[in-house]
Amino acid sequence: MDRRRTIARLHARLARRFDLITEPIAVGPLRIAFTRVADPEKVLDELCHRIDIEERLTGRRVTGDHLGLPYWAELWDSAIGIGQYLAMNTTDRRRADIDANPSPADTVLDLGCGMGLAGTVAAVMGADVTFADVETDCLLFSAVNGLRHSANVSWKKTDWQRDDLGRRFDLIIGSDVLYDRTQWPHLDAFFRRHLQPNGRVLLGEPGRQSGDLFIPWILERNWQFHQYDQSVPTRATPIRLFELKL
Repeated sequence: MDRRRTIARLHARLARRFDLITEPIAVGPLRIAFTRVADPEKVLDELCHRIDIEERLTGRRVTGDHLGLPYWAELWDSAIGIGQYLAMNTTDRRRADIDANPSPADTVLDLGCGMGLAGTVAAVMGADVTFADVETDCLLFSAVNGLRHSANVSWKKTDWQRDDLGRRFDLIIGSDVLYDRTQWPHLDAFFRRHLQPNGRVLLGEPGRQSGDLFIPWILERNWQFHQYDQSVPTRATPIRLFELKL
């Protein structure tokens, strides 16, 4: 695969639909060139306009999952928090192992990847990364961003409610995926199907009430749980990082 040609082709495909901006983003000690939607509000406005036309033509109201709200078009603080945690901690581990026999890069699944910031950081740090999301646009952005920094990235359209990727990962990361309580049983089952023995899950959570309720819920299901606070430059309060191990 010619990475440059693939990136250019994917970028052109995205540029036909979205106004794009590519700029360096500071993530811990890293500065990562990252392509994102220039104006997330414009994406939402355009979606609302299309829904309005559809409802007028069909006489039926568009609701629920059919809305396809573009949450992914926003660069979420939780993704920055996970990225900073990975960048700082992986850097320390790799420095410590410099004189040792290096082990293969960790396998990482960026679940609900959005535009792929957290997974891109993992790729920069040497991991073999799979980007997974139910939205095709997310995978296109993630591919552009991940391939710019590493050849060891792949992407897979994934519905965590029902899909099985047929492999397991050392680390599963998820940025702000706990806001809907009805999804927790699906996430629990997905993690169990896809986590390596001794693997871990790392979830970024911005301090919602749903995050508070998730803690006792997941502890009742025999997961080991640790919480870390990760400061990010985009907000006054830190992102909570929930680490899960079986």
